[in-house]
Amino acid sequence: MNTKIKQDDRLLGRLKARLLVKLKSGLRDERGATAVFFAFGLLLLAPATLGLVDVYLSSTQRAQLQDALDTATLYAARSDKTTSADLKIIGDAALKANLKLPEGQTLVASNFVLDGIKLVGTASVTAPSVGPQLWTKADLAAESEVLRNSNNVEVALVLDTTGSMNASMIDLRAAAKDLVGLVVKDQQPPLVPYYTKVALVPYSVGVNMGAYADKARGALRQPTAISGVTKASPAVVTSVNHGLVNGEKVFIDKVGGMEASKNTSALNGKEFTVSGVTRDSFELSGVDSSKYTAYSSGGTAYCIAAGCQLYSFTNVSGSTKRFWGRPCATERIGTEAYTDVAPTTALVGRHYAGGESTTPASNTGCNSGEIVPLTSTKKTLIDKITSLNSDGSTAGQIGLAWGWYMVSPKWNGVWPDGSVPAAYTQPQTLKVVILMTDGAFNTAYCNGVNSKSSGFGQNSDRINCDATNGDPFAQARSLCTNMKAQGIILYTVGFDVGAEVGVADLMRNCASSPANVYLPGTGADLKIAFRTIAQDINSLRISK
Repeated sequence: MNTKIKQDDRLLGRLKARLLVKLKSGLRDERGATAVFFAFGLLLLAPATLGLVDVYLSSTQRAQLQDALDTATLYAARSDKTTSADLKIIGDAALKANLKLPEGQTLVASNFVLDGIKLVGTASVTAPSVGPQLWTKADLAAESEVLRNSNNVEVALVLDTTGSMNASMIDLRAAAKDLVGLVVKDQQPPLVPYYTKVALVPYSVGVNMGAYADKARGALRQPTAISGVTKASPAVVTSVNHGLVNGEKVFIDKVGGMEASKNTSALNGKEFTVSGVTRDSFELSGVDSSKYTAYSSGGTAYCIAAGCQLYSFTNVSGSTKRFWGRPCATERIGTEAYTDVAPTTALVGRHYAGGESTTPASNTGCNSGEIVPLTSTKKTLIDKITSLNSDGSTAGQIGLAWGWYMVSPKWNGVWPDGSVPAAYTQPQTLKVVILMTDGAFNTAYCNGVNSKSSGFGQNSDRINCDATNGDPFAQARSLCTNMKAQGIILYTVGFDVGAEVGVADLMRNCASSPANVYLPGTGADLKIAFRTIAQDINSLRISK
């Protein structure tokens, strides 16, 4: 471009020199007719000649302006910026760097405006002039359009909300809100061709499935009302559609009457083996109720096997304990433990917590915030983040699995319209999972109860069996490997992990690349990490 300007300057110099020679020649000619002819010719030809020079220079300068604007618009379009204001800053800088104007010409105006996925650049410069200013000359203008190659974005944000995060929840909430604000764009289809969505997966002892619990882990078997108990050996209990089978255990409570002694119930708060089953009745094997007082009213029969609303187990101390089924999820077990198959193929793990003295409707032992499937509604995400509180121990392997489920097309039957993930093969679609934790994964399960091998919890609240899937870190590594094999981009954030080498190693092992690993030590650093991840996702969204 500089060479072209120099060539134009040399051409202009030669034209001026030739005109000067002709002028001097005409002035030296002393013949009267020649002088008159020369004077009139000069008046006519000089402006015309200089005007032609102006036309030539305008044409070349317009071409140079167009080239510079094309370059600047393309450069801005390839940036990760998403607002017209930010794009203008980048575009202006590139335009000024590429536009070399001759002396006397200036850049009048420039602008870069984003219209959907189209970036429109405009610019104008003053027109060149070597001839007489006989008329007003319009500025030279140019326009350039570039289509940005973009992508749909699906992000699952997996957040540690365990008790150890208590002092840092303000920073975590702020960081998460910032990320949502940067990733989820204000314009969504049909206004623009591509969508940006975020899902939230808060976790602690597990993942609170909320309204999606029955689809994901299966509906829990419910207790049935008792309408009568005979005075016989064995005692026969009437309970319509109880669903029990011979040999199964039942827990009975709140029966009126049936007292072995004054004010002492012979049935309430106890477990019995079932026999003699019919659709609407069952026997209490080995129970002779003939000497009890008569049944008077009420009562509830609870199945207490795995899959029931109330689960009976032997704890580490060797005592019988009963916990209620909660809306949290635990690990999926079996051959699909580390895959994303739909729950219709393999259910996720149930969660049992909180003694029978609590109510089955409470969330005792499952206090993490409920999940939010993929959405482009910022308010839904921000409101949920605002409500997050800290509680419980760390089952990060479960949070990680649910981050995968959030962006897996195999889970489409679980999520509502608008939250259904795209197919893995859909072009121009990014699937991202961000795993954040502040420490070791210390909670794993056996039959839905905190296991004997877990590093958290009292003996009275842990079941007397080791974790079915083993070490939580090993579980997480298997999940990460399989997620990356599906093309999911993984970011990891180990917050204030300090000397916990195992956590830092897991963060490095799980992330898609070393550049995707963040180990912030303070709340301020956590915010920076989340903002950097959001900016990186935006860069990936705009294909380069």
